[in-house]
Amino acid sequence: MPEKDHEPDMDDLIRLSVFSAIGTSIVAERSIRGVLDRVMEHIGSFFGPSNWSFLLVDSSEGELVFARVVGRAAEALTGQRIALGEGVAGWVAQRGSSAIVENPAEDSRWSNRLDLLTGFKTESIIAVPLRSGDKVFGVIELLNRLNGEPFSAYDMRVLSTIADFAAIAVEKSYYLAEARRVSERDPLTSALNRRGLDRAVDRETARRVRYGGELSVIIADIDRFKAINDGFGHAAGDEVLKTVAQTLALTMRDADSLARYGGDEFLVLMPATGSEDAEIARIRFEEALVKAGSAHDPPFSVSLGAHSSGEADFDELFRESDKDLYRRKVGPLTMGENLLAALDFEGRQ
Repeated sequence: MPEKDHEPDMDDLIRLSVFSAIGTSIVAERSIRGVLDRVMEHIGSFFGPSNWSFLLVDSSEGELVFARVVGRAAEALTGQRIALGEGVAGWVAQRGSSAIVENPAEDSRWSNRLDLLTGFKTESIIAVPLRSGDKVFGVIELLNRLNGEPFSAYDMRVLSTIADFAAIAVEKSYYLAEARRVSERDPLTSALNRRGLDRAVDRETARRVRYGGELSVIIADIDRFKAINDGFGHAAGDEVLKTVAQTLALTMRDADSLARYGGDEFLVLMPATGSEDAEIARIRFEEALVKAGSAHDPPFSVSLGAHSSGEADFDELFRESDKDLYRRKVGPLTMGENLLAALDFEGRQ
């Protein structure tokens, strides 16, 4: 008679249910930060380590970065870097193989540098790679079980399964974030487009409603941009646009947002900035743009306007900034001439 298929016992079903719940909760996250948080939460609950870390590969520097650390010495470790190949985590990242170390002091792969830095005493280690295709982009590393027992081969299988879920979720979240970033950026200058600006304005409006404070807007308008396009061609005009965007981006603060608001117009959104600081910033932008414009071929100039408000109405803030730009652009004499021409025109009607 043929043998009966093996029937899963209750322990198998419980483990399957646990893995299913872990995988579902990790993959359901839509942001990389959310994935990291969920992975670290499950590791803490399942393994009970003293310290556990999520390290990401910085291939440009040939290093691993402690992106998320939980447990003892977490604050001291977060942001630390180790070379690929250094320590057990570095070995795992370089080889793409998992590792269990029961006695670190007797293992040639172990490095005590971080123990000396943090005052932590590593007694046992388990580490597994995170992959995208054949490429390792991170490592999950656990140190010291709270109950004092060493990590087992079963622990490695479980952690490898969690790492597989994490890799899928991180990759998905990365592509979602990249798609969102591209959809909110102007392809020529990499500044925010109108959609990206709307999201930034919504963020700042919500923040001001909750916490108060002022918001400033600086508008930069390229002078006689049509003449540049007509006289030198659209490729030259594109280079001017890119130079203006790059100059503004290099001059603004990290907290500010840069958007391409129109064909030849840019906007800098400056949170927590009053009128005096906005005017100082406007002058700083102006000086940087004068220098960039005079060195460019063809040369260009840019007019800037600024306005600040403690109100939540961004449209009004933009209109006032635009008025300030126009006043500076035309100047007192030109403004007077424009008014006289308008009066003359009205008189002929």
